[in-house]
Amino acid sequence: MVRIAFIHNSFPAGGAERVTVDIARYLKRFGGYQVFVYAKRITESLMSDGLKDILTVRPLPSKAMSAGRTKAVESYVVADHIDVLVQVGKSLPGIEGVKERTGCKTVMACHGEPFWQRHVIMHRRQKGFVRRLMWHLWNRRRFEDGTLAMKMAKERTLRDYALNDAYTVLCESYRNEVIKALGLDASRAHIYAIENAERVIGDVCYEKEKTVLFCGRFENWSKRIDRLLRIWAKVEPVLDGWRLVLVGDGRDGKMLRSLAAELKLERVSFEGMQRDVAGYYRKASIVCLASETEGWPLALTEGQAQGCIGVAFDATSGIREILDGECGFAVPAFDEAKFAETLIKVASMDADEQMKIRVNAVRKRSEYAPEVIADKWKKLFDMLVIQ
Repeated sequence: MVRIAFIHNSFPAGGAERVTVDIARYLKRFGGYQVFVYAKRITESLMSDGLKDILTVRPLPSKAMSAGRTKAVESYVVADHIDVLVQVGKSLPGIEGVKERTGCKTVMACHGEPFWQRHVIMHRRQKGFVRRLMWHLWNRRRFEDGTLAMKMAKERTLRDYALNDAYTVLCESYRNEVIKALGLDASRAHIYAIENAERVIGDVCYEKEKTVLFCGRFENWSKRIDRLLRIWAKVEPVLDGWRLVLVGDGRDGKMLRSLAAELKLERVSFEGMQRDVAGYYRKASIVCLASETEGWPLALTEGQAQGCIGVAFDATSGIREILDGECGFAVPAFDEAKFAETLIKVASMDADEQMKIRVNAVRKRSEYAPEVIADKWKKLFDMLVIQ
């Protein structure tokens, strides 16, 4: 029996957690594997009996210092006889000690674009009075063009790469970017491209409503929903009967609702957080993102699976690989006027043109079907265990 554990902040939650469930379900059917999840926050109301059948969830101390959480993870690794420990998004502090004392293999799974930390660094340098003061007095010249933030992000990535037995990224383009930026030997680098999975929709609805859909966290520094609202202010007067639907919520929800009112938008609907978003994708004609950073955005692939036409800024290679020109549109980042033009263009296409793109989108989704992606993870686990 091969025993694998994934570390998450919250479970079940968003896209990364859904991928873990897909992997666990596939390995359960295959046999010979047992999957565990270690998480700080566990939403018991979402832990169905079916979910409990395919994986075991263990709680981590949510209020403990990082050393306390590391100690808890290590105790679970020993008790559960874990062979492979997968850190999702962030490397566990002290992971080298955990490896040495337990003998488990470790994987760092990057669920953002390469060097995503630079965006967080730039955001945090301007957050809070003390940090803003430091920004203006000492760090502005060092940080304002982003070069120092990128340097710091590369250093963190190199450290994560060196400390783990495998480092995964979300597409082959990202693998090439990391290898080049870190000066690694491509033939020997333990970096593996594994996309996020997307499930099959058995009855895709091609009879769409005049709806442009956004699904995601209301976290404006990364998702930049303010851009989308400004874009819609340009589009709304042109597209009669069309509406923008925003599904989700978060810390910036109040600010974004105020911005919509300030822009005097008439056909915008804030739907709040929804447990089941499939119905929104089923009806939507277009799904869009205006993000500053994305890894492999599930909002776009979920839209593809439901026959939606994707429109997003081409901020990352992952977005360009999903919207490859035949199943959606990658707009030059961050040209809001061009984005508005693209939405108007797509909405104004005749039915045959739209149908061609929708069919291509559904076909594209098959490249990252759950069984395809889970098999990539299985091969990685098997390779690590026999090393």
